[in-house]
Amino acid sequence: MAVTLVTSLVFMSCGAFDDNSQPEIEPITDKTVDAGGNRSVNIYITDADVDDTHTIRAFSDDTSIATVSVKADSLTITGVAVGTTTITVSATDDSGQDNAAATPVTFAVTVNPPPPQVTIGFGGNRSPSDLIDKGVCAVGMTLKPGESCSYDSNNPFAEIIFFVLPDGSVCREQVPILRGQEIPEQLRPRNLKFCVEWDIEQDDFFGTSFAASKNLDGSWTIRNVP
Repeated sequence: MAVTLVTSLVFMSCGAFDDNSQPEIEPITDKTVDAGGNRSVNIYITDADVDDTHTIRAFSDDTSIATVSVKADSLTITGVAVGTTTITVSATDDSGQDNAAATPVTFAVTVNPPPPQVTIGFGGNRSPSDLIDKGVCAVGMTLKPGESCSYDSNNPFAEIIFFVLPDGSVCREQVPILRGQEIPEQLRPRNLKFCVEWDIEQDDFFGTSFAASKNLDGSWTIRNVP
């Protein structure tokens, strides 16, 4: 008895079952960051193919203003210099099929100047010994780097030394007034020093009305004294 074998061949054209869904990156709002600072941004991807994993990439149009790095699904933006640049984010799934790449998303990053620096010192943080003492602070007096003046504090046993540092920042330091008498413990000066880079509208730190403004050449002009 003869046996006839019939073999059915099924030809599949390339891509016949390629039904991969394109991932989508959710829009990212514009961001701000300080020069010298960092900011994290989470990336959210939607994909109908729930088993897909995704590789995220990002780049900055101007790395002299801001740089960007990627770790998992998060970006870290680093401010380099004041200005604005554009960050582009792309993503690709692991299917190796068509529609594996998401449509890139862009957003703007504005880099602001670094925030003013504040330094608070205690005890041994004394004013420089080579300061030029200009005497009692007065309205309209201008101090150059290396110069100082003094004004009354709310403590009858202390005064405030106001002085300009070489970098153009200023400090106010509470120092005792020696009067040859015992100072009550609750009124003993704490030898506090407070340094800033911006205009002083009011001396809230020591609770006085002292005010001063910074000039373009790094000097400071006193606008009010207690």
